[in-house]
Amino acid sequence: MSEEGKPAEESRSEVIRVSSQFLGHGMTFAVSVALFGWVGFEVGRRTGTESLLTILGILFGGAIGGYHLVVQVMRRPREERGHEGSDED
Repeated sequence: MSEEGKPAEESRSEVIRVSSQFLGHGMTFAVSVALFGWVGFEVGRRTGTESLLTILGILFGGAIGGYHLVVQVMRRPREERGHEGSDED
């Protein structure tokens, strides 16, 4: 009976691991947008162009966050699979 519970427990821990990984990616994206938006707002407030620099900061933060998301979700796993296949000597 205890052996039947192990696959379900392993499956549950895998789901938690993967979902926490994607939660981290989403938080990184949101923080980059918020941080660059805030920096744009502060610089814009001092120069008198709040609206423009806030929007540019948000767009720049979204671009940086999106790039990081693509690298983490698409490129890195693809590179890791490529390296695993080349280790067969």
